[in-house]
Amino acid sequence: MKFYRTLEDFKVISFDLDDTLYDNSQVILDTERHSVDFLREISQIPQLDGGYWRYWKNKTALDFPLLAEDVTQWRIKTIVELLRAHQKSAVEIERISHAAMEDFFEWRHNMQVPQQSFEVLNKLKRQYKLAALTNGNVTPSRAGFDQFELVLTGGVQGRAKPHQDLFRQTAGYFNVRPHEILHVGDNLVTDVQGAIQAGCQAVWINLTDKKIQHFSEATLVPTFEITDLNELLFFRNL
Repeated sequence: MKFYRTLEDFKVISFDLDDTLYDNSQVILDTERHSVDFLREISQIPQLDGGYWRYWKNKTALDFPLLAEDVTQWRIKTIVELLRAHQKSAVEIERISHAAMEDFFEWRHNMQVPQQSFEVLNKLKRQYKLAALTNGNVTPSRAGFDQFELVLTGGVQGRAKPHQDLFRQTAGYFNVRPHEILHVGDNLVTDVQGAIQAGCQAVWINLTDKKIQHFSEATLVPTFEITDLNELLFFRNL
């Protein structure tokens, strides 16, 4: 545990999900690969491979930047725009989009959550209010999490992190001041910068072998840094 700022009393702990409470890298790779294969088969568009999908996804993000903050709607819109470009009918687009998204979510929630994450959350819940603030499209309950009183998703309930929306909404929901929220996340921009700029405190969980000065995106330092979720239990009953 390494401190960069003075830690103030807090009443709420909010968590990022992907790559904070579980390793998201492999499930994303597997999901994207399978989803492209599934969409190619169901749409009968033979040139639809990973590169073609990324082209349409990037194009959709450029054409609809605010919509792309909601990663689920971004994916749906990408599918729709791609299918329209291939002259699919409205009925076909609806059928294919629905089937593709159902298949996507089955794979998307196929992550392996470490038992440690559940254990840490269960212990922290005895003393603090817990929230999940995510820019992703994992439904916590579907991944086995039932510890969060509040779940907010970027692009759905407000602008995606690092925008202040989700942090401010969390403060309002729990009727606390922003600095009484301790946000935990792996990303130095969306989590650390977002939380600090919103007036909250921030914990950077560093799961790499690099120091913070090696990250050019670290424009704002966190309140403190940890390398293991168990370190959060240090604050119980202090």
